Amino acid sequence: MPVDAKQESEVEGMKRASDFLRGAIREELANELSHVSNESEQILKFHGIYAQDNRDVRRERSLNGEELDYIFMIRVVIPGGRMTPGQWLGLDRVSSSVADGTIRLTTRQAVQFHGVVKDGLRPLARTLDAELMASFGACGDVVRNVVSCPSLQVDDADERLAQVAARLSRAFRPTTQAHWEIFVNGEKAVSREVVTERPFYGDTYLPRKFKIAVAHPDDNCVDVLAQDVGLIPGEHPEAGVGFNLLVGGGLGRSYSLPTTFARLADPMTFVTYDELEEVVAAVITTYRELGDRSDRKRARMKYLVADGGYETFRKEVESRLGRELRAPLALPNHFDAADHLGWRELRDGTCQVGVRVSAGRVRDVEGASRLRSALRVIAQTIPVTFFITPQQDILISRIAAKDRGAVAEILASHGVRSSEELGVVERTALACPALPTCSQALTESERRLPELVDNIESALGQRKLGRRSLQLRMTGCPNGCARPAVAEVGIVGRTKSTYDVYVGGGPRGDRLATLYREKVPFAEIAEVLGPLFDRWEGEGHADEPFGDFVTRVGVA
Repeated sequence: MPVDAKQESEVEGMKRASDFLRGAIREELANELSHVSNESEQILKFHGIYAQDNRDVRRERSLNGEELDYIFMIRVVIPGGRMTPGQWLGLDRVSSSVADGTIRLTTRQAVQFHGVVKDGLRPLARTLDAELMASFGACGDVVRNVVSCPSLQVDDADERLAQVAARLSRAFRPTTQAHWEIFVNGEKAVSREVVTERPFYGDTYLPRKFKIAVAHPDDNCVDVLAQDVGLIPGEHPEAGVGFNLLVGGGLGRSYSLPTTFARLADPMTFVTYDELEEVVAAVITTYRELGDRSDRKRARMKYLVADGGYETFRKEVESRLGRELRAPLALPNHFDAADHLGWRELRDGTCQVGVRVSAGRVRDVEGASRLRSALRVIAQTIPVTFFITPQQDILISRIAAKDRGAVAEILASHGVRSSEELGVVERTALACPALPTCSQALTESERRLPELVDNIESALGQRKLGRRSLQLRMTGCPNGCARPAVAEVGIVGRTKSTYDVYVGGGPRGDRLATLYREKVPFAEIAEVLGPLFDRWEGEGHADEPFGDFVTRVGVA
């Protein structure tokens, strides 16, 4: 049942009073303060903007009685992670002009800018708008950036499949014009265009964020079972081509609330292309009306599905849809997860190269890889298509055969390592940004990932496991932005100096990892995993993945 307004969380009241996401943002952008009010912080999230401060200097500034070093993170919506060279160059420019000089790629195929001060928010938004991009809807209680396997967008003959991420993004983007009035038109906006908000959003939008991903039928690089709505292309014997639609996945938890948990999605129905938006809208409407608006820690749709049961949720969706849903197809038998790294020829005669981006941070490192400069040169000189992958990497695609050598030379001359030079753990390791910017972080993640990778690769090398792949994901808190809950090894920040160690997930994304050890100091993580590596070496079957092994023998 819907929550009474008196029981709603404080954020619900802020949304209702915001005049469809306007609030007092315009006025606060014009004042001389370096930060914004709590109410504006909440509404800014819908605009893809998080208010933060530099936590590396927080204590020192507080002790000195100084104002905190207030900054903002801006997340850019990139449906399916697909960009033109012009769009990439636009992102590159604003990275230098208003951000910290890096471009952060996310596991949801979006882009983040860190270290932006308040005066830089409007210039950044206007640059994005000029390149047909925006941060609006990248955060907040709405449908977030729609994720899609890159292979669906370059290899499939069905153009509808290639465009499905963009199609869903358009269908579920809020219609309020608040973002363009405030950030793009700015003070020039003398009149307000009255636009009716989508009925499945209303004036309070959704209880929490909502995530959609489209997987390749043979490739689960998007972790489709970890989504509020997951879509897997297929063909129904009667309905024809379309999608298996899954509901109720999600990975985030809260240490302070034991009733929070990670959950994999349930297959709910098969939908055709023509039915897709209608059925997804019915799912979203069900969540909007029945989701928990009193406790934001339990407001995700996965709890609605889990608490009432999948069958009850399905019937609620059918009641709003006005018809029964057909049964889903069986899930794919051979689900795996490609990392999309290295060179590959495409069906149309062009080729592509996937480039590893450590922890998703595109930058130039003096004396090492100058990846940002390399990508700039490629975007300026060669007609290609860029994709951000769900592994935080960059895919340079649609390279004409005559340009392959030029792309390879640009990458090599800028010190960008090939996929063959990468370590087996390094190749797919993920991390969230965590400290010093994320307000939710309990401890380090991105900054400690290279050291952790080295430690674990060393441990594998000592045991004749040096060429076996191992999926590692690390986060600074249990919100799970790098998806550790479905990793072979998931490292999750627990306290300022310790981590919980999870094992037993895997590349297929169809199994949750299990807690193995709690509150492990960073320096001891590889040592704690050592006995499992010993058993994997001695008892594992040939080519048996680590996650499968520890699950089979009962460790996880």
